[in-house]
Amino acid sequence: MTNQQLQPDQKAKTGHWSQVSEAGALTGMRFLLGCYKLGGRPLFKLVLLPVITYFFLFRHDARAASMAYLRRIIRSGALPETSSVYWLSARHFWSFGNALIDKLAVWMGQIPRNQVEIHNDDLIIQQLASKQGAILIMSHLGNFEICRCLSSRHRGMRLTVLMHTKHALKFNRLMKEYASDSQLDILQVTEITPATAMMLSERIERGEFIAIAGDRVAVNHPENALVVDFLGDKALLPTGPFTLAAILRAPLISLFCLRQGRGFDIYFEKLSDAVQVPRKTREAHLNQLAQTYANQLEDHCRRQPLQWFNFFDFWRLHDKPAVDANQQPNTESRTNQPDAQSN
Repeated sequence: MTNQQLQPDQKAKTGHWSQVSEAGALTGMRFLLGCYKLGGRPLFKLVLLPVITYFFLFRHDARAASMAYLRRIIRSGALPETSSVYWLSARHFWSFGNALIDKLAVWMGQIPRNQVEIHNDDLIIQQLASKQGAILIMSHLGNFEICRCLSSRHRGMRLTVLMHTKHALKFNRLMKEYASDSQLDILQVTEITPATAMMLSERIERGEFIAIAGDRVAVNHPENALVVDFLGDKALLPTGPFTLAAILRAPLISLFCLRQGRGFDIYFEKLSDAVQVPRKTREAHLNQLAQTYANQLEDHCRRQPLQWFNFFDFWRLHDKPAVDANQQPNTESRTNQPDAQSN
């Protein structure tokens, strides 16, 4: 999963997350890999410190978004009211940088299985036994790359990650260089076309898993969003993951991976069995799923607030029509095809 890079020339007003440049230029990632291979975490942190400091001081929009998020976390009671939001934000940026180190460590096979604890692993075991795949709804909370450990724990598990980023193919190629035995495939898609839906359906029928981000509104169709309650205010979640599960009639499972001390915790939580609902009640069902997922995301954000790497105004309701997940929907409205979400 690529987290957005904090570019110095990015304008302060970003109407959509996709306007923020993505990390992942192949040359840059090779340089970071070289630093990590040469001097491990100490050298990587030494190189990273001035970069993160620069972005924290001069990317005013990203810092403002970070501080606004952290104020909500403080109001929720997850952090002391006496906390300095400014220094918390600095730690937030540094946490983002350290997540890059973990990303590289995973690619190079340096995260041993005994450092990863999987919660509710029975959900995956049962799904593999049924030989029917599922949709995994992930987020920009924590470090999705750690889930590569799943392929070593469950040899039969194949995972396709849907990403909206022009660097997806570069990431895929680079990852395969360092993890040739990985059962994880990165698929760059901007929207789910009929041909893409057919291909994904075939993978689900073969018992494979499809992962898609649930905390980024669609790129091409930002109006395809649901309004949810999140950290004390209204925010938008994409319809994509929930609609995709309905189209493919696949189970929907949330996935969170968080750093805990020197190790990592992977959490699976079932949102729904195979999503098969009549058209008249589909929107109500999707709304309920979206709010349940928002509640799960909020719970994990409150546990590890510095590990949610969304450096833009998440609570900015765009000037687009969206369905409120906590109000009675119009059952006659059309359910749109999902777009792929950023990873």
